[in-house]
Amino acid sequence: MTDYAFKNRELIGYRTRNILIATGLGLLAVVLTLVYVSHARKASPSAAASAPVTVLVAAKDIPVGTAGRALAGSGWLVTKSFPSADVPSGAVTNAAQLSQLVAIQPIYKGEALVGQRFGTTQQEGMLSLLHGAYRVVQLPGDANQLLAGTLKVGNTVDVVGSLKSPETSQNHYSTIFLRDLLVMSTPSKPSAGIGQTTSVELRVSESQAQRLFWLEKNADWSLLLRPATGASDKPFPAVSAGSLLESANGR
Repeated sequence: MTDYAFKNRELIGYRTRNILIATGLGLLAVVLTLVYVSHARKASPSAAASAPVTVLVAAKDIPVGTAGRALAGSGWLVTKSFPSADVPSGAVTNAAQLSQLVAIQPIYKGEALVGQRFGTTQQEGMLSLLHGAYRVVQLPGDANQLLAGTLKVGNTVDVVGSLKSPETSQNHYSTIFLRDLLVMSTPSKPSAGIGQTTSVELRVSESQAQRLFWLEKNADWSLLLRPATGASDKPFPAVSAGSLLESANGR
């Protein structure tokens, strides 16, 4: 083989090797790019999910019927950031979302605003708070039993009562029989006079309705106003004359 042929062959081999190396590097770059894009797409949703979300929170109690457009001012609202996993479903992030709506359920200070608490004026009222097993009962009683002049729509109450057990005996027991009933209408304070009664409308479940009806017809009872927020319910045994005497004697 002549020197010229040998050199020509060596040059061709060198060029081929370079082309193969360049092609390999190109393919490697494509593979690395695809891997990077794939990982970026997988990581993106988790990064977005962990990002904090700013929602509107009630700075003070918002009563039923409050127009959404009024909430943008007068110190009704503050903003608060929550981890995305803790954001309530339907959380309101901008007051403009409520401009054509009204509050159809009471909202208490510190609660995050959610769309389900707002609706059109046609939705406002009693029916907006009823669903599933909930019912409305009108409970008659005197002003003291019903906290007339104290209760407001949106308050929640317990029912304390005293009854005989067995019913034919003279053994009286008292306890709280029902808890956390929503006040749907305010009892009016009756005019002065013996035997004057008024009434209040309460939201109850079906089982609560049965117990409340029995108490109204067969026992002495009274409503107890619950705290607007942070109420706790600690069960106590029913109180009788014997247990009162024991506690009075320090036992």
